[in-house]
Amino acid sequence: MAIELRILGRHQADEHDVGFSYNGVEFRQDRLVSFLGLNSVDTREFVEQTFACLKALGQTTARMGAYKPRTSPYSFQGMGKECLPWMFELAGKYGIRVVAMEVTREAHVEEVFEALRATGNPTGVMLQIGTRNTQNFELLKAVGRQQEFPILLKRGFGITLDESLMAAEYCASEGNARIVFGLRGMKTNLGDPHRNLVDFAHVPVVHRLTRMPVCVDPSHSVGNREVSPDGIPDVYHAAAQGVIAGANMLLVDVHPVPNKALVDAGQALSLEELPRFLEDVAIARAAFERRRALFAPAP
Repeated sequence: MAIELRILGRHQADEHDVGFSYNGVEFRQDRLVSFLGLNSVDTREFVEQTFACLKALGQTTARMGAYKPRTSPYSFQGMGKECLPWMFELAGKYGIRVVAMEVTREAHVEEVFEALRATGNPTGVMLQIGTRNTQNFELLKAVGRQQEFPILLKRGFGITLDESLMAAEYCASEGNARIVFGLRGMKTNLGDPHRNLVDFAHVPVVHRLTRMPVCVDPSHSVGNREVSPDGIPDVYHAAAQGVIAGANMLLVDVHPVPNKALVDAGQALSLEELPRFLEDVAIARAAFERRRALFAPAP
């Protein structure tokens, strides 16, 4: 049965409204932007080091987690609202235009808004709905009702693609259609030894079915720092798979001292690795552009 995407669906093949702009950054099905940063904010020093590195590399977007749902109740749950003011101020200091961060309840949205307002709106925020909350329908509706921030909605790790697309439609039906759809791998032992089974072949599928830009998260798909015999880390291979399939956004875990990261330390890239990672992404993007040109209609 075909799903009913009244707002986000492509209702004609040549639909041109395939993205949006926010705080000077373009999120579109024909663009690519990288969000590199801390899975979970831990110290001001590490956040500033990361932002400084991103600025030096010409990056204006980042990921920074303040609220972290965890499998174990004893694991670090994030610093919460206390880190928001200084994290936003540092983002503004280093020219970061958009920070992607997860929220897990409606109150978090208000905390983000208040912290931004109190610091003079030095940056912008993209609200992330994590894979565990893809079917938290009251949260989806609450995030959809607010018009201040765009949304990154990650695919649910144990539900179908159609069900996850309908989760995005829940947000849009409440008024906010500025949504990026995130692929982060599926939870199954068939993906072992990776953390999840990579689902990045669905990038063109989501493009075909919807008007949403598509994000891929190689960090949570792979979940480790292993390197293949060709010398290329698995995270780089997974990122390239998404980019060469036409992904529009990358969400990648980075930390100044990866083994000190309080969340998912085993998958974070170091700051020293970022120049080569971004160069590899550029190579993959150039390959995608060549592939797209190969199949372009004759003039």
